[in-house]
Amino acid sequence: MKTKTWLWFGGIIGVAFIIYIIWTAAGNSQNCATAPVTEINIGDHKNILSHIHQTLTITVNGEQIIIPANIGILSGIMRPIHTHDSSGKIHVEGPCQRDFTLEEFFDLWGQTFTEDCIMENCIDETHTLKMYVNGVETTLFGDYILKADDEIEIIYEETT
Repeated sequence: MKTKTWLWFGGIIGVAFIIYIIWTAAGNSQNCATAPVTEINIGDHKNILSHIHQTLTITVNGEQIIIPANIGILSGIMRPIHTHDSSGKIHVEGPCQRDFTLEEFFDLWGQTFTEDCIMENCIDETHTLKMYVNGVETTLFGDYILKADDEIEIIYEETT
């Protein structure tokens, strides 16, 4: 009788665990669609529904800025927008279908990027800030939605 009781109890626990996993996964998918990128953890690349890359180049007064490795990666945490190395390659890997913006990448990096400033460099009478995507100038700046294979170039320079 005790064996049947344990089997019955184990079965109930097993079913409850499966329901919990399904309920949690559904909740995470919904959270992914609305949560700030700083609160989403894709973990170890399981259950990824989208996976795209962009290349980012930043030039300030003629000097290329190195995009650091491991932006968006902390011990045990990987954000859906991140870097693995300092090549300028951005990885966008989402557990749900969602648009991620360039501003969200800069938020994870802890750097300023607006239509007026890149990092601590802001436009003034003698400096401009321009952004190009795939060779075409855009004024979307941080609002730009990251797309597969984008070549993004941000240039802060003296006016001539």
